Amino acid sequence: MLISSGHVRPTTPPRLRLRSLVISKAAHSEPTRQALIAQINDDQNREGITSTVLEKVKEHMDGQLVAKGLTGIIALSPHLTSIDLLLQLAYFIDHSGDWAATVPIIRLAKHRGRVERRLPIEVGNADVEGVGSRAVFDGRCAAMRQLSLIQRHLGVRLERDNNGEERLNGCRLTIRTLQTLPADSHFRDIFDPAKPVCEIEDFAYASLRDAVLYEISMRPLPWGESRVAAQDVWQHRDTPGYERLHGGGRTPPARDSAARRGDQPDHTFKADISINSINYPYVSYASAQLYTTERPVDGKKGAARFPETVRVAQQVMGADAQVAFGSLLAVAVD
Repeated sequence: MLISSGHVRPTTPPRLRLRSLVISKAAHSEPTRQALIAQINDDQNREGITSTVLEKVKEHMDGQLVAKGLTGIIALSPHLTSIDLLLQLAYFIDHSGDWAATVPIIRLAKHRGRVERRLPIEVGNADVEGVGSRAVFDGRCAAMRQLSLIQRHLGVRLERDNNGEERLNGCRLTIRTLQTLPADSHFRDIFDPAKPVCEIEDFAYASLRDAVLYEISMRPLPWGESRVAAQDVWQHRDTPGYERLHGGGRTPPARDSAARRGDQPDHTFKADISINSINYPYVSYASAQLYTTERPVDGKKGAARFPETVRVAQQVMGADAQVAFGSLLAVAVD
């Protein structure tokens, strides 16, 4: 029985009662959301009312996706059946900004094999949980909010580390304001606060979307695989680290891709370790990447989403896992 303004409403069929429920209020107000879920759990017809609420929330969200111009681009996964997560997703979509500049990136990712299945992308439990808290979401610009929701499907990784720094594929990501943009930046004259300049390590990009386009275009993800961990070491920033990764130890040599698992009949997934070095006249860096076809575990973040792959990499690489990936593989696995 739903409660409003301290008075008990007359008992009516659940579907009729819920027609007056403002889903957006439940999505935007934490107390309202908690009260709704508590009432559903206490209702004698819990299964029936849950089904009805799910239907109403999904109807609301379908309308949101249409309003954002995301029809055929993003859809709800049929496995996303948690009312709590759906309401969280409704909040994220509502506050995600204009997607017009992101849609072409999604289409490009599909064309380059980053999106594993056909469009639309199906947003599921792991995607919503991977966004993080509302405080983290609200503190990001629109492009970061959008990327945080679909990152897994584009083969990139956006996360905030324990020091509060944003990272894209393991590299420090800095979002610039006009005040913090270097005075000699060639982006100063075209700066747009709606799509601010960003820096990944020491490289500046006109916007986060430009950086993501670079990641998609220059670092093609093997078909059907997910990136577990990736680290770039720049020679001018960390010469010893660059030399270790470039030279190898027991890790695969530069420009080599080593299949570590998946070449035997009893193997249930394939994992690849790729270590490359790139040398330009003005910069040199070495890159280590770990890919897998293992299905990600819901409710986990980073490399912990792929426990079997992490276990195999740790066993095969030993101490060289630290050389190649830093602390990215230093996660607890069951």
